Amino acid sequence: MRFYRYPKWLRTLYPGAIWDFFSDKNKSIYLTFDDGPTENVTPAVLEILDQFNAKATFFCLGKNVENHAGIFAQIKARGHRIGNHGMHHLNGYLSNNEDYLNDAKQGFEKTQSKLFRPAYGRLKRSQFRLLKKEGYQIILWSVLSYDFDKTITPEKIIQVLEKNVKPGSIIVFHDSVKAWPQLQVVLPEILERWKQNGFSFNAIH
Repeated sequence: MRFYRYPKWLRTLYPGAIWDFFSDKNKSIYLTFDDGPTENVTPAVLEILDQFNAKATFFCLGKNVENHAGIFAQIKARGHRIGNHGMHHLNGYLSNNEDYLNDAKQGFEKTQSKLFRPAYGRLKRSQFRLLKKEGYQIILWSVLSYDFDKTITPEKIIQVLEKNVKPGSIIVFHDSVKAWPQLQVVLPEILERWKQNGFSFNAIH
């Protein structure tokens, strides 16, 4: 079963995590991109964002920052915010706490960001507490685009986004090779629709 939005009961497991900014009074949407920087894909995403004067938050994998330092520099130079997605995209459910925390620290060394998004959105409550103790701010989301799922058409993704996104929503996209066939269709189209509806696009504050 796909959860485009996190079930409300799950939010109670991670007190203090950021899921949305629904309390904001302006008509902002918070775009986030996971798993980059990725050769060819991330630069193309940056070009699309520029077309709409959109700022976003990129949750980067440490190993990808290491391999694509130039693209990482482009993200920062264009005024986007950097987040930490860990070093190796560990699934918290399948990792012991020591390994998971060390992976987050390695990711921090590469990204220099204490905004942390767990890979797959999966981490144990004990891992959550350890990360908070180390000063990380856990960022989850209000809407998951499923742009990485090739069984969902771009038209369906756009439909889901239009149905579920509202002012203050944090949306997950992926600047990855796997997601790009969908994203290159979805991103410019949905940004155009949201822009026409008066939304602005901001990095997480």
